[in-house]
Amino acid sequence: MEFNFKRSLVVMGQLAQDAARTPPSEDEPPLEYVDQSLTILGRTFETYNQKIRQEFLGQRDFIASQFREVEKKMDGRFEEVEKKMDGRFEEVEKKMGGRFEEVDGSFKEVNERLQKVGRRFDMQESEIRDVKVQLENAAAITRNGRLRRMHQPINLIKVLKPGGDHSKFVWASHPQVPKHMKNTYTLGQRAKGIFEPSWDGKSNEQKAQAKQKALHTISELASFYSITIWSDEESESDATEVLLQEMTVDDYMEALLAEWGMDWQRVLKLGMQHMQAQPQQAGAKRAGDASSRGEKKKTRGGREEEAD
Repeated sequence: MEFNFKRSLVVMGQLAQDAARTPPSEDEPPLEYVDQSLTILGRTFETYNQKIRQEFLGQRDFIASQFREVEKKMDGRFEEVEKKMDGRFEEVEKKMGGRFEEVDGSFKEVNERLQKVGRRFDMQESEIRDVKVQLENAAAITRNGRLRRMHQPINLIKVLKPGGDHSKFVWASHPQVPKHMKNTYTLGQRAKGIFEPSWDGKSNEQKAQAKQKALHTISELASFYSITIWSDEESESDATEVLLQEMTVDDYMEALLAEWGMDWQRVLKLGMQHMQAQPQQAGAKRAGDASSRGEKKKTRGGREEEAD
């Protein structure tokens, strides 16, 4: 039996239809029966394929919707948990905030007390320092009152002066205080235009400059140690300040040295005696040197005679 599987017009007609019909009858030719059966099977497969696809898409959408619902529920629960945690944190913050404020207030009170204690210690330290310097000044004044030689050093007297920041006071002495009585005597005499013999060869201009420098130094010392000279009047209201000049140098030096525990008149007396003794001492020294040279020469001559 020969089969010819050519394209069947029946199958082509069936494929052009929208739906497959029932299988053909047994009277139809076998090939047509097979072709029509395959067509029916193809149609059936396509129909089930579409149904399966629709079911798959439906299940996919259902699963996606379930996931969305779960996500919404979880978001809601996360929001609830977050709100609860925020509320808990706010309660703790309020409670701890009040306690922190109490602790902060306690620390402030302790800090204020420590500052008060520190200020008290500073005051006590400054008081101890003041007493110490005052005792040193008293000892220095006593020692200055016992000076008898022109080259004995003057003990410095300190006074309270504003510090660098003007918030504290410091004890200080003036750097131009004379080192010893000789310098003090020379300072006062030069301010009056009286110079030692070694200045005999100096010019008038040099002497005038030295005089002005001495007056300026005395003025600075008087200002530093708060020395003020008032005129002698019957009533205090009529008294006026006496300015520093050549005629008032002794008054200023007397008040200034009294502040240091010294007597200006004694310094003048010792200074004049020292100046008068200098030429005599120089002459005696020269005479002594000459006699010493003569004795040495005589000794050498005697030795020579003895040698002969």
